[in-house]
Formats: sequence, structure tokens, C-alpha cells
Amino acid sequence: MHRQRLLTAAALGPLLFIVLWWGGRKPFDLVLLGATAFCLYEYFTICFPGRGVIQGFGVMLGLFPLFSVLLWGNPEFIVPAVYMALLGSALLFLVSYSRWSNASWNWATFFMGIAYVGVCAAHLGLLRYLPMGKEWVLFLLVTVFCGDAGAYYVGKGIGRHKLCPNVSKGKTVEGAAGGLVLNAIAAFFLWFVLLKEIDLRVLVPLALVIGAVGQVGDLVESMVKRSAGVKDSGSILPGHGGILDRVDAVLLASPFLYWILSLCRIEGILIR
Repeated sequence: MHRQRLLTAAALGPLLFIVLWWGGRKPFDLVLLGATAFCLYEYFTICFPGRGVIQGFGVMLGLFPLFSVLLWGNPEFIVPAVYMALLGSALLFLVSYSRWSNASWNWATFFMGIAYVGVCAAHLGLLRYLPMGKEWVLFLLVTVFCGDAGAYYVGKGIGRHKLCPNVSKGKTVEGAAGGLVLNAIAAFFLWFVLLKEIDLRVLVPLALVIGAVGQVGDLVESMVKRSAGVKDSGSILPGHGGILDRVDAVLLASPFLYWILSLCRIEGILIR
């Protein structure tokens, strides 16, 4: 398992970097669209097993926010896209009401997938469209993935105190702290090689907050899986599970980073 985890990361990491750094917006958009569709499919497969129609509608409606960003590149269009997804999901569960023991609960679970996966992925697209967009996407990915690795290895090595045992038995306080340390180290490294024009006194705290938000995202996905009684969201990535297992932290952290950077641009901070 450990060897598979390293081999998968070694294969996909450079490929993702090439797409982000040299591929331009269209290849990035296609990769983001495909990854989001997979994540949506995994989420709805977890929450609605054996219900292919519901899964299909979930993927379709969940892509509305991302489509709005890819078509118009403006965060204002996410709101009507989410509303259309809400309306579509409401109609779906009204039509199929008699097939559910608790339709409102299932509708809430359905729409959470649209909000958690679809809306958050749309912000990753918005982040790419900012000035220095590819640098900030790289900052997000490297910071979160390094924090994830730090939490995994520190927790595995010296973890003793459970972080949130009712949700995830494997995550520890020591692992979370180790993840934050790696977040800070990653931020310093990226500042040194790529982001010298950004104040390090701002970049490191930003990385720490992003890392903390990412850990919440990791726990959220663990909660979803535990509620459904499954271990992994999928099996497409050897050693990691599904795509949602790999990007759960990135998803929740991307809107936070996007809106912080947008606010900083308005206030005249962090501008190149």
C-alpha cells in the first residue's frame, strides 16, 4: 500500500505540474472538469449506492457551478448556477418522493454533494483565472499535499492522541500538527523559488490557515464515508483510493484561498 501510494504520487505529480505550468488554460480546464466529474460520481456512489439515475443527475447538476466558471470566468455566475442546481435537485426529489423513506434528508445529502464538490471545484477554476493564477494554484496544491503527507507520516510515526475518533480513527493531533509544520515549510520553499514578491510574513500564515481548512475538508470526506460505511471513495488511484480521497482537502481550501486573494487585491495587498 505504501509503495503504491508513492508510485502513484510520483507518476501523477509531474503530469499535473506539466498541465498546470505549460498546458495553458484549456488543458487545465479539461483536467479540472474530468476530475470534478469523477469526484461527483464517487460522492454520489457513496451516498446513493445502486441508484444510477440519481448518480447521473448528481454529476450533471454538480457540474453547473464549474461550467459557469469555465464559460464566463466570473464568480457572479456561480450563484445562478447553484440556484439552477438547487431547483433541479428539488424537482428530482419531488418527482421521486414516494421512493424515499426520508426524501428531505436524501435531498439535503444530494445537494451537499453539489455544494461540497461542485462549488469548491468551481473556485479552483476561478483561482486559475486570477493574476498569477497558475502560481497560486501550485501554491494551493503543494501546500495542501505536503500538509497531507506530513499529517500521514507524523501521525503514523508518533501519533498518540486521536484528533476526531468518532469520524476518523487514524487521524491524530500529532499528525495534524506535523501537517501544519509541512504547510509552513512548503510555503517557505515556494516563496524562495517562485513567490519572492509576496511577503513571507503573509504567505506562511496563509499556508497554515489553508492547511487547517484542508484538514477540515479531509475530515468532512471521512465523515461522509463513515456515515455510508465505506473505506475509500473509489479505487482509481492505487494506494490513495478515489480521486475524492486525494483532493478532499484541496476542494474545501480552494474557495478560502480564492476569496482571501480577491480581498487582498481589492485592498492592495499581495499584488505583483
